[in-house]
Amino acid sequence: MLRRILLSTVLVAAAGSAMAADLPYRTAAPAPYVSAAPIFTWTGFYAGLNAGGAWNENRGLSSAGFIAPNPVIFGNGNSDDVGFTGGAQIGYNMQFGSFVAGVEADINYLDRNGGGNGAFPAIAGGAPDFTDFAVGGGNRGNWFGTVRGRLGFAFDRALIYGTGGLAYGARSGSASITQRDYDSVAGIATLTNLPGTGGNGSNVGWALGAGMEYAFTNSMSFKIEYLHVDLGSNSRTFVAGPGFGGVAGGETITVRNENKFDVVRAGVNFRF
Repeated sequence: MLRRILLSTVLVAAAGSAMAADLPYRTAAPAPYVSAAPIFTWTGFYAGLNAGGAWNENRGLSSAGFIAPNPVIFGNGNSDDVGFTGGAQIGYNMQFGSFVAGVEADINYLDRNGGGNGAFPAIAGGAPDFTDFAVGGGNRGNWFGTVRGRLGFAFDRALIYGTGGLAYGARSGSASITQRDYDSVAGIATLTNLPGTGGNGSNVGWALGAGMEYAFTNSMSFKIEYLHVDLGSNSRTFVAGPGFGGVAGGETITVRNENKFDVVRAGVNFRF
């Protein structure tokens, strides 16, 4: 009897081991793969559009060099004008740690027109008959461009930068001088428009400014920028005619228009 019980126990244990061997082998499920978020960089090409306002720092200086006893006479005419500017830019950045260096070129429409007028004091020694000169003129420009370097500091997607480089643009500098001869005996004033030479041309100068830019996405950023543009000056020379107060005629009068303006603009860049 005991032998039968032991034999049954051995058979049951063996059958249980065989069934356990047939069961599938189970392991823990693998952890899901999570890629690291990409780090934003300012490195790369970009192109975009800009629009804003520009205002003059138009300073016209006129000087007349007369021989003794008449002094050298100076006159000044200032004019400020605000206009629209808009255009396109293209550039490339390289990021080194938190520092960003790059180069940018732009071309822009410019609605700018400034004028001024003034008068020289009466020529000494001729009263009550005397001669003076009325001066008019101004600057007009309809486009400008720049090629500038940019150097800034990045706070992740925010960039603060300074910029400076070459500026160029077309400008027409106009000026006119009217010689006014007052004859108290006859009671008349004779007005003569003096002939002049020079004045128009394309100017090359420099631009300097600063701005900030923020990348809303990896491919698009928005910027606000200020630039001061100096395109030099143009001169126009006039020849005086005979007049009162020792004006013998043949004296030259030079009108110089300094061509400077400031720009505040916003822009959007598309990054590649």
